[in-house]
Amino acid sequence: MLMITQDIKGKRYEALIDTLLEHCTHFAFVEDRRRMEIEEERLAYMDVLTEEIRWDLMERTIVSEWETTRLPGDTAYLYSFHINYRTAQFLKEHGDSLFRWVHPELPEDLMFYARDTFVLAVCSHEAFFVVDEAMWGQYLHQA
Repeated sequence: MLMITQDIKGKRYEALIDTLLEHCTHFAFVEDRRRMEIEEERLAYMDVLTEEIRWDLMERTIVSEWETTRLPGDTAYLYSFHINYRTAQFLKEHGDSLFRWVHPELPEDLMFYARDTFVLAVCSHEAFFVVDEAMWGQYLHQA
């Protein structure tokens, strides 16, 4: 895995989403419960935000850690979605960079998986991501 601190923006971000669409089975993001002023209102906001991809939702679970973060004593909602043309468009339309996925406008920490193995995981508020070297090489070759 490579750790990268440079944001991927604009057309490069769209090309990365296209590459991930080719290589991944699903993606996820989180809503940190510590940042929710009124949890019910934030969950309702998330329902509205993800309305167009609601049929692609695999599950929403409560977690205390994910690929880039551990929350000792705290939890977050992890939303997992199938990746397909519709959800890739959602990611392109709602974000214009990897690090743009931050609270309060959007959920945080995009993660992409090929079955049970993560391929790319972003820590938005810390401005870094980790990525599979082979997939990254393919993206750079295509970009």
